[in-house]
Amino acid sequence: MKVLAVTNMYPTDDEPWFGSFVAYQVQSLQAAGVEMQVVSFDGRARRIEYVNAARRVRDLARDGFDLVHAHYGLSGAVAMAQRRLPVVTTFWGSDVAYVPWQRRVSWVVARATHPVFVAAANAISLGCRDATVIPSAIDIDLFRPIARSEALKSLGWSEDERYILFPGARSNPVKRGELFDATVGELRRDVPELRPVYLEGFSREEVALVMNVVDVMLVTSTSEGSPLAVKEALACSTPVVSVPVGDVPETLVGLPGCVVAPPDPLALAEGVSKAFSAGRPKELRERACDFSGPRIAERVIGVYERVAAEAPRKAA
Repeated sequence: MKVLAVTNMYPTDDEPWFGSFVAYQVQSLQAAGVEMQVVSFDGRARRIEYVNAARRVRDLARDGFDLVHAHYGLSGAVAMAQRRLPVVTTFWGSDVAYVPWQRRVSWVVARATHPVFVAAANAISLGCRDATVIPSAIDIDLFRPIARSEALKSLGWSEDERYILFPGARSNPVKRGELFDATVGELRRDVPELRPVYLEGFSREEVALVMNVVDVMLVTSTSEGSPLAVKEALACSTPVVSVPVGDVPETLVGLPGCVVAPPDPLALAEGVSKAFSAGRPKELRERACDFSGPRIAERVIGVYERVAAEAPRKAA
């Protein structure tokens, strides 16, 4: 099968983390035998890049592809510039929740293409209750349990502190840093050596080390899709405490040391205290393996095969 991937988020030399989850899915699909070509563009500074990408997609659609796989709602609109091939659009979460006009575009794209959502809550939010849901994948070879002492030494961090991880940039308002800070304040009444860590400025390899050092990850976001950081923490057997957001509740259900609590500092602090007591249960890693690249790629390929079989080719 030959697939044209279209995305407005993809890693670059300057921003190797930008759209890394899209790149990892592409790599997993290639490893599974799918021939992939990627059209990536960055429309953040210049909206004309969307027009340029649409022209490129229209030209490439004549090159023997079976379908187009767009990543994000706006990329789905770009993919619709051609009429020859069916379009699968993965909605990663932010394209459903944050910006009203982008949400409106996503609403149209979800009905004009074959939508895939990374979380059922996002599908329901966009009125696509019966849409396919395939969560984001993680690299379980990179994110794996290692000796905490080894990770501490590599990072140069103190063994005398406990660590709590904020899964994102402190400046991102969607991550709700003020709720995280308030929870840390409650915890420090009993754990004065608690140190907050913000997940920004690290390489992917360093993130894996951080996940093995921190005692717990605390998710306080107002909105998420299928956050990679949660699954990566589980792959390192690190407990996660979270508000009910995205696919996090179903990801954590039944896991020892993991708690879903309301967005209240006292309730979240109580959940973190339980996580502290749980240690690093092996069940967390076992759950994370459900989200490995090969397993998720297999599900995506199932969508490709169904869509390609059902949709006749159209004239350009």
